[in-house]
Amino acid sequence: MKNINGSCVAIGNFDGIHTGHDVLIRRMIELSHEKNQDSIIITFKFIKKDLRKSNCNIKYINSGNIKLELLKSYSVTEVEEILLDEVVSKYSPEQFIREILIDRHNAKNIVVGYNFTFGYKAEGNVNTLKKFQGKYGYNVEEIHPVKYNGIVVSSTLVRNLLNEGKIREANNLLIDNYTIFNEEINIDTNKNAAFVNNKSSIIVPPDGRYKIKMGNREMILKIASNRYGSVLTFGEKIENGNDIIFLDKVES
Repeated sequence: MKNINGSCVAIGNFDGIHTGHDVLIRRMIELSHEKNQDSIIITFKFIKKDLRKSNCNIKYINSGNIKLELLKSYSVTEVEEILLDEVVSKYSPEQFIREILIDRHNAKNIVVGYNFTFGYKAEGNVNTLKKFQGKYGYNVEEIHPVKYNGIVVSSTLVRNLLNEGKIREANNLLIDNYTIFNEEINIDTNKNAAFVNNKSSIIVPPDGRYKIKMGNREMILKIASNRYGSVLTFGEKIENGNDIIFLDKVES
């Protein structure tokens, strides 16, 4: 049964849960408690090759399934993943507000980041949301940039750091250390190795040696790439079912 007081909604792509995302989501939850409203996180999935980001062959901090699991760990009323298909991707900003936020979720409070965009060709932004507040009866709260050492925290920044092998720096921005989850790759315990195909959507740090944790054990992981993908070789005998938690890069 829907909450008669409506809902409080946090919206974003949420690739990798970094400190900026955490501030936004926790503020939404706090506001939902203040207003006695449902707490809802809305995120997106690009499913057409010609849609924004999909055609760039972008690598993600987390796969789609892992992202949803991480968002659900906040224990909100609902986490919804909007499929940006040929229909929804062409919604005008007002159509998105009306059909997704109002008709579907009865949103009364909306919490978004300062750089949030939505609607066809990303024509909508925070100011667009504020423009329709009176018409649709909701309030908008804008979360300003969260900074670390004077630098704005973003998923793009985290991805760039991981792609450069700067694990410690990336971990400073993420809520939890960067992790390649067991279900995201195939680990061969007999060969004590794993292989990540180039077609995988997840980020694999560049070639080198890394200090990692699997289960309760710390060990060294060697990453070497070839034309087909990345080979991950573990320094100790491993067991299946453990995630690969990156701690730092080991200088050669």
